[in-house]
Amino acid sequence: MELTDEQWAIINAPEHILKVNAVAGSGKTTTLLEYAKRRPKQRILYLTFNKSSSDEMKKKCLVAKLDNITVQTFHALAYYHANGRHYDLINDLSEWTIFDGYVKGELEDKRDNLLLISWLIKDMMVFYLNSSQFYIDEALLACYRNETRPQNKVDMLLSCYADFILKTIKTILTKMKQCEIPAIHDFYLKMFHLSKPTLFYDIILIDEAQDLSGVMLEVLKIQEASRIFVGDTFQQIYAFRYAINALDKIDCLEYSLTQTFRFDDSLARQISKIVNRGYSILNDRGHFLKIKGRHIEERIDCLKGDRQQIAVISRSVLKLFKEIAHYLGGDLKFYIEGGYESYGFMNARVFSVLYLYQGNFDKISDQFIRRFSRFRALRDFAKASQNRQLLNTCDLVQTYRENLFDINQKIKRRIVSKEEADVIFTTTHKAKGQEYQNVQMVKEDFITREQLENAVKKPDEFHFEKLREEINIFYVAATRAMDNISLHKF
Repeated sequence: MELTDEQWAIINAPEHILKVNAVAGSGKTTTLLEYAKRRPKQRILYLTFNKSSSDEMKKKCLVAKLDNITVQTFHALAYYHANGRHYDLINDLSEWTIFDGYVKGELEDKRDNLLLISWLIKDMMVFYLNSSQFYIDEALLACYRNETRPQNKVDMLLSCYADFILKTIKTILTKMKQCEIPAIHDFYLKMFHLSKPTLFYDIILIDEAQDLSGVMLEVLKIQEASRIFVGDTFQQIYAFRYAINALDKIDCLEYSLTQTFRFDDSLARQISKIVNRGYSILNDRGHFLKIKGRHIEERIDCLKGDRQQIAVISRSVLKLFKEIAHYLGGDLKFYIEGGYESYGFMNARVFSVLYLYQGNFDKISDQFIRRFSRFRALRDFAKASQNRQLLNTCDLVQTYRENLFDINQKIKRRIVSKEEADVIFTTTHKAKGQEYQNVQMVKEDFITREQLENAVKKPDEFHFEKLREEINIFYVAATRAMDNISLHKF
């Protein structure tokens, strides 16, 4: 592939620190590999967002015979430098564990409120571990409040019990550090940050910079190595995991990759028109999508022919399940991007929520769900804590009830390899980094202009970051198609 002038400008860039805003399908990996090829004597660290991206990049470096590049995820880097193997690591610290060990007996309040306080302790602790904050104090509290915009009931509890929450977070993290209790994985990430590490590389290439967390960015800011932050402002869709857009936070010269090699110019113009209109409704004048497509004819809102493989992309997990159930009416074969089990459609927790809904308490095996006396209490907790995954599970159970068992078995019988599948099903988040010949965006599952306009009229409920992320989710889904797309009507 012949490189563009934009790509050559980055490859030959002399700056010590620079950022690259690269639209979807613009060949950023090709550009960075060529950048590395031109600097064979430089020690280069390539940081990726997740393990699958890391594994893919390692293969590309091997093919390109680039032995001066070390590829790692940020967590793997932190695990090594902060001696992560020293800790007994767990994936999650349950709210009920905090409730039993640190809250119950310490405060006098209703049980439901004590559980929400336990969740607040957990959520603010994870926020702190992923933030740029050094101290667990009032500044952290203010930052958490500003970033998460808690609901009224939760905000009231936060005000009433702020000192207790901060004190308990300190207690839990101290116990993790002293190995008195298991540590979560973000703990060694924070230890890495607090140690103010020096990374002994000449160049650090940071991929998916729009999804860095504050703690990652702070570590990178203090490095002496040359740094290139590469990402796409309009693909920032992980704010719920405390991601920040480093491209907006780094003050340096910005380069652009505006030419996509994935789809044609007519689709590029339509996507940019919708995205820029959405941003203008939010009165965001600081970002403007500029994207050029290939000079071929792409079919928009037209999926032609029979038995062509299509990818069905949803915004939400519940809508995706509904689409899969709808397709059971024919004889099509399915592939579920990221693996069927990863969506949590049917697992021990879903079964337990279903049994809680039915009142079959003896059948509940999930220890977290078992502690709730009724389904409504679980749903109220999920709403107050803004727990998307738990809300999805509650919605799934309420919608399909005992039919879930039958639907689940039918879906599993249809699943084949990606190459054999007639239909690929995926959420936007799992489609990130993927591309498909034909795409169908699920109707009524992405944000519309009317919804945006109504949202900005309610200043008390208006959450700029969340609404901007919804526009970005549309952009990510719409930019997955190579040939044909049934585009969501904005």
